Amino acid sequence: MLNKGLFLGLALCTAMGASAQKRLQLDVTIKGLPEGDSVFLWAPLPQHIDTAVVKNGHFRFDRDMSEGGTTYILQVGTSGKQEHGTFMYLEAGKVNITGNGPYFKDATYTGSPFVADWVDIQKNIISMNAPIEAKRETLYKKLETAVNLGDQDAVNALQTEVNKLEQPMLMASWDWIMKHPNSGAASFLINANFGQKLSKGEFQDLMVKMGPEVKNTFTIKKMSTNVFGGDKILGMLDKAAPAFVLNDMNGKTISLADYKGKYVLVDFWASWCKPCREAVPALTATYNKFKDKGFTIVSVSMDDKKDKWLQAIAEEKMPWAQVSDLKGGESQVAKDYGVMAIPAAFLVDPNGKVIALGTGEQLEKKLAEVLK
Repeated sequence: MLNKGLFLGLALCTAMGASAQKRLQLDVTIKGLPEGDSVFLWAPLPQHIDTAVVKNGHFRFDRDMSEGGTTYILQVGTSGKQEHGTFMYLEAGKVNITGNGPYFKDATYTGSPFVADWVDIQKNIISMNAPIEAKRETLYKKLETAVNLGDQDAVNALQTEVNKLEQPMLMASWDWIMKHPNSGAASFLINANFGQKLSKGEFQDLMVKMGPEVKNTFTIKKMSTNVFGGDKILGMLDKAAPAFVLNDMNGKTISLADYKGKYVLVDFWASWCKPCREAVPALTATYNKFKDKGFTIVSVSMDDKKDKWLQAIAEEKMPWAQVSDLKGGESQVAKDYGVMAIPAAFLVDPNGKVIALGTGEQLEKKLAEVLK
């Protein structure tokens, strides 16, 4: 068992389009598998499941992997026993699992190059969990109790113990990721061991170091949507910001080109988006801090009802430009920017190039850097 972030659900609504079909062929032959048992191939992040049936110790899956690689749980039978299943990173290609049983014990994994990477992760990193698992579970239970009691001193002390216990595995994971920046299997380690630890800026910096085989996995696209609001948004960095012309709340036409020569934050939000509205006070503070130094904001609403949009603007008292085409999720501007979930924000420099993503501390740090 890995740490608590292993199969963290990144619960945002997405609409990832299908690309050219790429297939996985998973072939398993293990002596002694119960004849006629059902087999389940479950992907926790995309939440899809395939089934097969054991026949003569063999079963096979052939599925579309156009959405990209991610972690799967392979379970034989309905008992739910851990020893009757296994988990692994899978992507388009071929995987062969063979063994003498029982079930997946001492099985051999061969096939496409990503299989060897996964075997390496199992051998050198996942294996590091076994010696610390019992102690870690004890610490987590104590930590949960301390949190429920509101004992912050105990929480801090226990968290320090957890961090110390997990540090060798985290260091090994990071080293593996850095040595395999274009292996899709690295996405497993990024999500499982660092998904809840990296800030937006740290995640952005890490993705710059990763190759396309990592960034195009379903896992990383899901994480990117969770962090920035879209799986393609990271690709906007250092690119020209898509032009747009929209009406403000008074019907006046506003263009991104109107702000050439300034640093402008293109901020996607909506009246119904709770996280967007919770972020307004901090965004207002950033605006007030830098507005006289060549910075402004243009908020693009994803609303489709003008009255709700105007009401939210009045309630939040946002003093910067507000625009919308009132087409909700069908907004062409949002599509042009790759926005699939909100809030999402892009800092555009005076020449019209996207130089940073998101708001909060990362935005303030960037503004302080460029507006000296």
